[in-house]
Amino acid sequence: MTQISRLATLGLAKESTAGTWLAPTAGIPFTKGDYEDMYTELKDESYRGNDTILQGMYQGVAHAEWQLDVLAYPDLLGHFLTGIIGPDTVTPATATTLSASTTAGATSVQTSVALPASTVIRIDTAANTEYAWTDGTATGVGPYTSNVTTVLGKTGANRVGLSLAHASSAAVTTTTTHTFKQATTPLPTYSLTLYDTTQTVSCSYCRVSDLQLKIDPKGAVTASVKYTSFPSVIQSAQTETFSTFDPLLGWSWSMTNAGASSTRGLSYDLTVKRATDAIASSDGTQTPREVFAGPIEADGTYKCIFENQTDLNLYLNYTQSPATASLQQPVARGGQSLSLTMSKSGWYKGKRDFGSAYVQADFSLSGIYNTTDGGAVQAVLANFQTAAY
Repeated sequence: MTQISRLATLGLAKESTAGTWLAPTAGIPFTKGDYEDMYTELKDESYRGNDTILQGMYQGVAHAEWQLDVLAYPDLLGHFLTGIIGPDTVTPATATTLSASTTAGATSVQTSVALPASTVIRIDTAANTEYAWTDGTATGVGPYTSNVTTVLGKTGANRVGLSLAHASSAAVTTTTTHTFKQATTPLPTYSLTLYDTTQTVSCSYCRVSDLQLKIDPKGAVTASVKYTSFPSVIQSAQTETFSTFDPLLGWSWSMTNAGASSTRGLSYDLTVKRATDAIASSDGTQTPREVFAGPIEADGTYKCIFENQTDLNLYLNYTQSPATASLQQPVARGGQSLSLTMSKSGWYKGKRDFGSAYVQADFSLSGIYNTTDGGAVQAVLANFQTAAY
């Protein structure tokens, strides 16, 4: 019977032992998914006294390749970032409880532990969950009082109060910060498990080879990720848990070039790559011995409004200064954030574009090794996942 394609599911798990499959710990809600088992064709084209070229065909070594397009869910991105950049260094959240109940419209909360200033907090659980921004330093000696607002920028006398009432002892937590940098430790491998609407298959020893993040103020932020892996095997049915958070949206993007914030950005694409190789060796099996990941490359394209020479001078003067793209959800939707930084960026292409009603400019840039990033690029993700990716 013909199957509905939207019934397909995909799950991911970080492997404890490279090449040993693990059941999914996270679902991947993809918008496009291409997967293929790839076998090397071995042809026998020997001369045998007939006028046919192909005398035999044999199945050689095998591996699999994946290409996925997903929306940039803030809890999902960490799996891709640590897979392509490097290990996750966690700055723990502050976790506490309300010392007194609050009412709808409240612009302050009391907690048993002081909350950091200027940070997103999650109050309560389940259907009573809401998010706020701490406006200023907490006061008191326990309980501590923090002013809060549910809209970024609406502070002081303009604070926007809480939408819901919350009971005393309700949970309060800040975001956890995950910093991804290059390291000499081996990159993780993953298990991918696909229900293709007719059966479930899995691939182990999956390594990320490409991660492209696309930012456009007119749409949601998207990620395209590629994996190289062992070939698939039939697997038992699995259950995935998908993200419940909103994806990051392009209109929340801010761009910083050479230390100065810019409102001129129209789009930004960052691609991080590691050449991967499914190594076939003398181990007597058709599958690879391992999937190897090489050194990193980070390249971006930046389109902006051309209203002055500031961006163009980064190219013309070969200014290798920091370039940072930052995104943050509206506080009411969770306030989670992502920043992508090349602390030493090489701007190697730049041109004016007169093809639209207003003048634009297109640039290409690459991340250069530097000690701040520990490599060519770093990413900082703030969300409500407390464990390292």
